[in-house]
Amino acid sequence: MIDLGTLAGLHEHGHQLHAYCAPCGRWSMLDLQTMVRIGQGSRRLPIRVRCATCGSPGELQVRPPMPLWTNARGWIAAKG
Repeated sequence: MIDLGTLAGLHEHGHQLHAYCAPCGRWSMLDLQTMVRIGQGSRRLPIRVRCATCGSPGELQVRPPMPLWTNARGWIAAKG
């Protein structure tokens, strides 16, 4: 079973963790690889984050892995 509830689980399965600061109106991507490397991989979501610019609490968003680009059409074509 896949566990996406920890920082290590998100990193292992290619997900990203972003934080949004409403007062600043900006997004920031958290460096999951570094967080896991320094021993924070077992932390469970949600975690509390603060904006590096203004110090306001951030809102988290988990983003799934992006699909690889392909030349294939995005729909199924019937044969015949």
